[in-house]
Amino acid sequence: MKKFFAATLALALSAALQSGLAVGTASGTAITNTGYLDLNDGVTTSTLTSNSVVVNVTQVYGITIGPDGTTAAPGQTPTLFPGQTGILTYDLTNTGNGTDTFNVAAATANATAQGANILGVYLDNTTTGTVGFYDAGDTLVTSVASLAADATRRLFVRYSLPAGTTGGSASGSAHQLNITGTSVGDTTKTDTNNVGQFTVGRVIDLTLTSTQTKTVTPNGTITFTDTLTNTGNTTLTAADITATVTAAATNGAGASITNNFTTTYTVNGTTGSDLEALINTAVGSGLVAGGTLTITVSVVAPSASNDRDQQALTILTYSPTAAGPTVQNNAPSSDTAQGQIVNTAVVTRGTGSVTKTQALCGSAVSACPTRTGASNAAISAKPGEYVVYYLEATNTGTGTLSNVRLRDVLPANFVVTHVGATTSVTGGTLKFSTDGTTWATTPAGLTLTGGTSTLYVGVENGGTATTIDTSDTFPAASTLRVRIAGYVYNGGTTPTTITLDNNGL
Repeated sequence: MKKFFAATLALALSAALQSGLAVGTASGTAITNTGYLDLNDGVTTSTLTSNSVVVNVTQVYGITIGPDGTTAAPGQTPTLFPGQTGILTYDLTNTGNGTDTFNVAAATANATAQGANILGVYLDNTTTGTVGFYDAGDTLVTSVASLAADATRRLFVRYSLPAGTTGGSASGSAHQLNITGTSVGDTTKTDTNNVGQFTVGRVIDLTLTSTQTKTVTPNGTITFTDTLTNTGNTTLTAADITATVTAAATNGAGASITNNFTTTYTVNGTTGSDLEALINTAVGSGLVAGGTLTITVSVVAPSASNDRDQQALTILTYSPTAAGPTVQNNAPSSDTAQGQIVNTAVVTRGTGSVTKTQALCGSAVSACPTRTGASNAAISAKPGEYVVYYLEATNTGTGTLSNVRLRDVLPANFVVTHVGATTSVTGGTLKFSTDGTTWATTPAGLTLTGGTSTLYVGVENGGTATTIDTSDTFPAASTLRVRIAGYVYNGGTTPTTITLDNNGL
């Protein structure tokens, strides 16, 4: 009978201790056990029941957080780009045998990670949003309360990667965090080996400044200074940078013309005609994040170029490196703004124009029409009648002219009596001459004979005050107007003194 009782008790205890819990029977479970004696006293077969005994199961505490990880072997390694917020995902499980609360905290696990950029631990909301994935409905927590035995809750550690963080294989590209969990019921029960790592993605980006427009004279040289900057987060090699140049020449009306402009480049002190080769040489083994190259573009305008001819030089820099999603802005077709500028050299060349009009005055020079009343139409005049000539020189170009002389070859049978001139050139002094060499400030002393004399008028504003030469300039839109009045020769005595007369100009 004892042997039977012992076997029955052992089976009962074994069945009572078996459970699906990680550490067996749930806390608070009462294991009750009763013994029985079956017998026959010679008359009757009966069963006797012993008193019951009770085993009360006490609480056992435990916690696991996964995935595990160390600084040498992080449990998860998502890629994160500068300025983005990343997520490390963990599952916390109550491995004890009763309901427990667990305190949780996230901290940096290496020197690169920034504690100030840890946004906290978030508890997955299992009733709203996307269960199992971080979303706006998840709650910032410092503990997971009242978690039943064997139950699991998902946690997210959020981290904001600072802008400008170095990426690629360079030092500082790994930001490691760790989450720890501690049982409130038994603070000796912790899980601390849960290092996760954000691998900083390699961002390749370039900027090129700046778009400029400058003027240049024919056969002159103009320079543009541009700056190429590595605005990514990783060191670039020569293979990571491509430069293309497109040149287009047009005239003042915008029509295409033959491009006779000459362009050379200087990059960090080395000059040549192949911009990409110069950049590759300057970059060498590495242009660090934030590093710059100075590009000087020199443009020589053709000596035969016309006013407002121009060359638009489009420079595009980008990275041809292809490394999947860890590379941003790696193709000109998808990101031409990665480094594109236009340097435009516009030729400014003075362009002269001259017009001459005339009008009949009649018997007196005082009756001569003004310049606006004259025309280029033929007129008829009798001997002794006065005629007035108006000449106007204009710089219709955008550049400056120099050594400008308005010249009139006086016709035969014309007797000059009055000469005047005006100019729009600021600070300019009017000069008069009959040979283009000796100049006077007034026409009064000049000898002007129709058929043999030439009248020169110029504007002196530079160099020697007594002559007109290339030091005397005639800016764009400047005008010089001359008035010559006289009569048709009538056989009489001609005057010996010329009167300065600007009336009508």
